[in-house]
Amino acid sequence: MDSNKNETDNIELRSEKVRHIIGQVPPALVRMGSVVITLVVIALGIASYTIHYPITVEAQGKVMRNGSVELFVPYKYLYLFDEPRTARISVEGQDEDAMPCVCRMNYYSRNVIVVEGKHYFRATASIRSSGFSAQPGLDVFARIVVSDKTLWQQVFR
Repeated sequence: MDSNKNETDNIELRSEKVRHIIGQVPPALVRMGSVVITLVVIALGIASYTIHYPITVEAQGKVMRNGSVELFVPYKYLYLFDEPRTARISVEGQDEDAMPCVCRMNYYSRNVIVVEGKHYFRATASIRSSGFSAQPGLDVFARIVVSDKTLWQQVFR
């Protein structure tokens, strides 16, 4: 072990040209590394400023007779419903490639509903107002958009 250390420490025993090559980092390599790191940081900054990061809440529900949808949203998300929200609703039997119905949420009930030991609150949305129709009693799946801000806006508000 000591012999290895002695060989690397004895740089003075090598010629002046070898010492010059070993002792100096190529400036082009340093410049290129700095440029690459700077470009990566700038690209990440631009991406975080322009790419939207939607936050959604998933809910289940049923189509009602009056052309509205009754959704059961997990109660832990009630604090997020302080203002009107938009829901993307897919109806049972709807083709998976079909566009979901996008509609505004009309009503939120703050009452706790317990289903199979889990806590929910009731929310309704009108699918008739968006030109979509479905048979009453069909199950629906909804993604309720809580926030559609960019990552930059999420972090720096």
